[in-house]
Amino acid sequence: MLSMIYLILMSLFAGILTGIVGMASLTLYPVLLSIGIPPITANATITVAQVGAGLSTVLSSLRELHHHWKQALQIAALSTTGSIFGAVILIHSSNAGFKKVVPIFIFLAGVMILTPKRKNNPARTYQWGTYLSWGGVLLVGIYNGYFGAASGLLMVAVLSKIVHEDYATYNAMRNFSSFINNICAALMFIFMLSIEWAAIIPLLLGLTIGGYIGPIIVRYIPSKIIEGAVGIFAIILGIGLGYQAYL
Repeated sequence: MLSMIYLILMSLFAGILTGIVGMASLTLYPVLLSIGIPPITANATITVAQVGAGLSTVLSSLRELHHHWKQALQIAALSTTGSIFGAVILIHSSNAGFKKVVPIFIFLAGVMILTPKRKNNPARTYQWGTYLSWGGVLLVGIYNGYFGAASGLLMVAVLSKIVHEDYATYNAMRNFSSFINNICAALMFIFMLSIEWAAIIPLLLGLTIGGYIGPIIVRYIPSKIIEGAVGIFAIILGIGLGYQAYL
């Protein structure tokens, strides 16, 4: 009973973070490990539970998505393609070394978020920057299918360079993309990996409620403040996780 309450409360918190920046996997991964669920099973279980959270988050983000569906669909299609490849990599992975890659990506995401957007670039530089950024969407999709922890931070970092709108808008696109990614990855994991089904209901409950609340909070926080806070948090988190993983 206590473990159920623990999972619901933590997944509620994770769901709110999901709607703000996409931190469900990173938040819930150590929680599931703490109750004895193996790493890959924990990751697969979180991905399945996030489908419910994704639906509520997208519904809560419809206001920001209203005039941006074309770009949101492009981002989702490219990211989901990468996510499928990442899921295949996970299915053929072992638990050993699973935590090693996470700190590096989180730290780089923080640096990207805090790097000011360039304006009035020459056409060629802008074109190459666009290609690299869209390539980043694909790479984040691969990572999301493979692990997912802090993939929201990574996608926020990439979209901050592609989408020339405020944080709430490109965060809404990230929410939609993550929802599509998780559907595809979850279907693969259900048939090919072990899922801790006993944990699904409390995770789904908390993530769904929290996922609806997150985008609402974002609407009332200035973009510069939330971008700065997310970037600094990512750098600190990357350093902390790196210390745990390598030292």
